[in-house]
Amino acid sequence: MKPDRKDTKIVLIDLKYKGSMNEFEEFYGFSVTYQELEQQSYVEFKDIIFENINKKIKFRKYGRIGPILTVRANMYDSEIDEFENLIENNKIKTIYDWTVNGVTIIKEEDFEAEEAIKKGNEKNEENEENEEDE
Repeated sequence: MKPDRKDTKIVLIDLKYKGSMNEFEEFYGFSVTYQELEQQSYVEFKDIIFENINKKIKFRKYGRIGPILTVRANMYDSEIDEFENLIENNKIKTIYDWTVNGVTIIKEEDFEAEEAIKKGNEKNEENEENEEDE
């Protein structure tokens, strides 16, 4: 998948609750789910970026490992610099205490190679399933 805006870099941003899952459950109990607050924090995170950097930045949920939501964004170098400045100056604060846990900048060629590998793996899994069905 190519970036929607020409000549941008792909930035993977990990968002997670500031504490452990136990701390989350202790604080919020059963009144709200992790996913509900994660979604609200994701929207709030995007709003912060739109207000402070550029409304045209494209975001997509990219994946999840445990309690960490990875978001994919297409940014120009200048936007990446502004984003890094927001992180360094602790300006990204959500109401429910979700934080930026990690940032990875991917070269376009590396991203295309990774996507091709994923598609190949998915196709292999489908073929294996079809062989089992026969």
